[in-house]
Amino acid sequence: MFNAAETIDALYKEQASRLLAVLVRIFGSRNFDLAEDVLQEAFRKALVTWNEQGIPENPAAWLMTAARNQAIDVIRTQRNQKKFADDLAKHLESDWTLPYAVAQEFDETKIKDDQLRMIFMCTSADITPENRIPLILRSLCGLSVPAIARALFLSEATVKKRLLRTRERLVGHAFVFPPVDVLPQSMDSVHTVLYLLFNEGFHRSDGLAAMDLSLCLEAIHLVNVLAAEPRVANADTLGLLALMHFHLARAATRVDAQGFNVPIDLQDRSRWDRERIGIGFDLVRLFPTLPVGASGRYVLEAMIAALHCQAAAFAQTDWPAIVVLYDQLVKLTGSPIAGLNRAVAIAYAGDVPQAIENVLALRQHEVVKGSHLPSAILAHLHAKLGDEQQARRYAEESTRLGGTPHEQRIMLAQVERLLSDQS
Repeated sequence: MFNAAETIDALYKEQASRLLAVLVRIFGSRNFDLAEDVLQEAFRKALVTWNEQGIPENPAAWLMTAARNQAIDVIRTQRNQKKFADDLAKHLESDWTLPYAVAQEFDETKIKDDQLRMIFMCTSADITPENRIPLILRSLCGLSVPAIARALFLSEATVKKRLLRTRERLVGHAFVFPPVDVLPQSMDSVHTVLYLLFNEGFHRSDGLAAMDLSLCLEAIHLVNVLAAEPRVANADTLGLLALMHFHLARAATRVDAQGFNVPIDLQDRSRWDRERIGIGFDLVRLFPTLPVGASGRYVLEAMIAALHCQAAAFAQTDWPAIVVLYDQLVKLTGSPIAGLNRAVAIAYAGDVPQAIENVLALRQHEVVKGSHLPSAILAHLHAKLGDEQQARRYAEESTRLGGTPHEQRIMLAQVERLLSDQS
């Protein structure tokens, strides 16, 4: 049987982001801190009351009522000092209309709309990546400060400072749906930020752990919110969701018992999550039913991931088809990272010298110049050719240039294995 504290913890994860979205809608983005204070006070009252009187039959409804009443009280006491949402201002100024106006905003349909507005605001605002991810986890996913600190390997004090700086940047940002004429571009920005959140969990940027699936699941949850809304979802939304499912399907085999990365050619495909792969393929089949996105990159990336998941063994991967998809992706995005991946696909399709030539040209691109990635790929490709001297030279160069311990370990292990296969 759950006690009050356990129930509150579960409810915070489920309801905090929804209630915060409504409160930001009512108070306006300029009063983000006030919205958070009201939210915290509602949860505090719940903890005190439920400890004394027991947990109510419908805790979520009780909490929503508490947040609504707290919002009304705050508006009554502070409306002469603060300016709230512009379009609600005249309804919030009068005690006759205030309770009804606030109650209307807590309607379930409006809560869903506010969640979408919150996603647009938190992902399109002028915020640095290091500050954006804590904001998303706090405001859109309902994670507590301690939970965010654990997920990102940061101190709670650092998380609080980043959240404070981010809230200050949100002042003045519109809490609205993007206009129809810019919606595709806005969605593209949202997709990119949510994919960064997913990758923060799937490919840890701190080098302290191989994966944190909780961050991946939070990203999938947010993309599901977008995919379920016909007004905003496009083919790239489904592409991103499919891509996440394809990646996550391999999670159980992507790290070994010591927590180190396992390359895709050594992963035990019998342990891949067939249910997630099936979800991914279902989403791929739905691509033609939705409007195209602004970039189209996630549709192509999902189709590439689908080909990897479709192959019963690494040797059976349809590399020529993957090269064709990468041709389209490079043409579409101009991304040197996509170009590097295309070079690897060309090598496994049978033309290693051409792949090496492509990487040598790409390493001069300003985005990857000085990065360890081109050198790591060149080490891999020369090892695949059996050129030990060049493979070791580029491996040493890659290690010197950077990369996490996990990335360096997997690169060196692959080079040794490929050289051994050629001997």
